[in-house]
Amino acid sequence: MTSLKSEVGAVSYPPSLWPDPLTWSNYGRVFTHKTFGIELFNSLLYSMGGVALALVVAGPAGYAAARFEFPGKRVLMLAILMTSMVPGVALLAPTYFILDRLGLVNDAFAIIVISAARVAPQTVWFIQNFVSGVPQEIEEAAVIDGASRFQSITRIVIPLIRPGLAATIVLGMIMIWNDYITVATFAPDIGRRTLQVALVNQVFDAIGMSWSYFMAFAIVASIPVLVLFIAAQRWFIAGLTAGGLKG
Repeated sequence: MTSLKSEVGAVSYPPSLWPDPLTWSNYGRVFTHKTFGIELFNSLLYSMGGVALALVVAGPAGYAAARFEFPGKRVLMLAILMTSMVPGVALLAPTYFILDRLGLVNDAFAIIVISAARVAPQTVWFIQNFVSGVPQEIEEAAVIDGASRFQSITRIVIPLIRPGLAATIVLGMIMIWNDYITVATFAPDIGRRTLQVALVNQVFDAIGMSWSYFMAFAIVASIPVLVLFIAAQRWFIAGLTAGGLKG
């Protein structure tokens, strides 16, 4: 409701629940802001690129962990899980040092790689759990019928774990979309920042902050992930349920 209030109405006392007068001007200011399109594009680029790269790297690893036995497998999987528990703040200084030496500060691909590294550990575990739920006999029957390993994965395993993949993608997208510190630290240039960075800058950089505009910006920045979640809700719930039963 605050996003539909005027600047005076948003800070009036005593506060009112309903906007009077109701105004959509704050949303108009958000959509017509000169950097909004760039920030939206960057948010989509980093989120989609990070999740796609994580699936490319972690997908085969998760499949291998589910289908093959090798020495040190349990230790390796625990090590992968532990990497997701390291606070991101603890890695900021060394990561920035490396990127600065390589001239990759403000580089979009570097942000995608860092984002993918953040969601890759959980992706490995999710894929392992979902693939383990597919009977290996189905793949063996396909191989006997002449299918290659690649064909059995793309034509049998992936369609069967589609709800799990949807859950993994949605969770990864939400994590990267809501990430502030990675982009704010490694891509300080205005042309590289995301909606989340722009949202926080409304608080720290603004002079005479407009709370109604801030709330409108926060709602607009949340819409893409909400739409994604609603669109994939059926598969998302099915995937989480399947993973929980397997675990």
